[in-house]
Amino acid sequence: MLNSHRLRETVHGCLCKVAGTLRVPQVFTESLSFWRTAHGVCLLNRVPIPAQKEAFGFWRTAHGVCLLLFLLMLSLGCHRRSPEAPLPVAVQVATLKREDIASQSRFTATVREQQRIELSFKVPGTVLSLLQVSGLDGKPRDVHEGDEVVADPAGPLASLDGSDYQRRLEMTRDRLAQAQARQRATEATVTAVRANFDRMKALRQRESVTQQAFEDVQARRDSADAELDGSRREVSAATTALQQAEDDRKNCALSLPITKATVSRKYVENGERVQAGQPVFQVMDLATLRVAFGVPDTKVNQFSPGQTMTVLADAYPGERFVGRVSKILPAADLRTRSFEVEVTIEHPRGLRPGMIVTLITGRQESLILLPMTAIGRGETPAEMTVFVIFEEDGRKVARRCRVELGGVYDNRIRLIETGSKVIEGQMIVVTGAFRLTEGQEVRPLESQEPTLRIGM
Repeated sequence: MLNSHRLRETVHGCLCKVAGTLRVPQVFTESLSFWRTAHGVCLLNRVPIPAQKEAFGFWRTAHGVCLLLFLLMLSLGCHRRSPEAPLPVAVQVATLKREDIASQSRFTATVREQQRIELSFKVPGTVLSLLQVSGLDGKPRDVHEGDEVVADPAGPLASLDGSDYQRRLEMTRDRLAQAQARQRATEATVTAVRANFDRMKALRQRESVTQQAFEDVQARRDSADAELDGSRREVSAATTALQQAEDDRKNCALSLPITKATVSRKYVENGERVQAGQPVFQVMDLATLRVAFGVPDTKVNQFSPGQTMTVLADAYPGERFVGRVSKILPAADLRTRSFEVEVTIEHPRGLRPGMIVTLITGRQESLILLPMTAIGRGETPAEMTVFVIFEEDGRKVARRCRVELGGVYDNRIRLIETGSKVIEGQMIVVTGAFRLTEGQEVRPLESQEPTLRIGM
């Protein structure tokens, strides 16, 4: 009886634990507890066995029904279906392809004249006249700022009173004529003295004349030669003086040293006394203009002599000018650390010195660009990755691949193919990458990239 009791206790405890673990209905656990309690009361009161069988017949039947229900529920629980697999994550994707990118660099600079010249007289004097040009009323007037002038020997910009220089020129001519006359006379004397010397020399060789007579003739010959040399020097000096006098007379007219120019400054008026070297006019060569600007060392290699650049001016909206690189300084400025590049504008069409212009240069490149939203961190802070779509067992899954990045182009970054695990033609995730894990199944949605406009 004791062994039967212990067996029932053990079975009862196991069933209660299983029922609590599986959360079966409370009626079953209460039925087990009632059965256990009733059995214990019968044992304590020593109820006869036939009475126990009759009293517990009903509870045994009820307990069997509960046990059957419990086993049925346990069977149903064991055959519960496994949860369904998660649905693929919808992500926007794009296929990597090369794009022809026209990158532009813009520089702002001030227009300069091609050449600026300060004109002055080489000789002092009084201004006699200025170049006459046609005024607004059609009448001639003196030249002034803004007038275009051309080189014309017959029409100098200004002229000095050359009367003093003319008289000096005539006097110099007279001195030259006198020197030349003296030279001719000296040459005749020298000829006669040399002939006498030759005769006396022949007589001396035959000892027909004394030594003293021969030496006297020789001294006269040397004196005549020295006099001839002096007259020749006098003629040379008079010739030089005449050339200087002619130049001074010619320099009384101030001519334009270049073919065409524009007067930017006029410093004198008629009747003023000017000194040699005193500025009289300032002229500019505006047939071509130049623009100089600084370029950092990272971009100086983008320029080369003869390269064409587009020039824009705020004074002429909508109009484009063409410039050509004419000079690149070989060394950087020590203060700004930039290289000066000079551009020549051959057809200014109204541009003037002092105007602000924008110069545009660009180059065509074939690049693969990655959207910034597609790029994420890798295993290290310095490593950058993107999710690439692969097809595995009929499913599309996302895998991380390392990329090497270059410069920024608008809202995208250049892919450096050397060192990257991504190639042209692959499909990458551009939106929703932050929700993905390695090897996760995805549902790709095509994404359209906006038109790229580059400006640097």
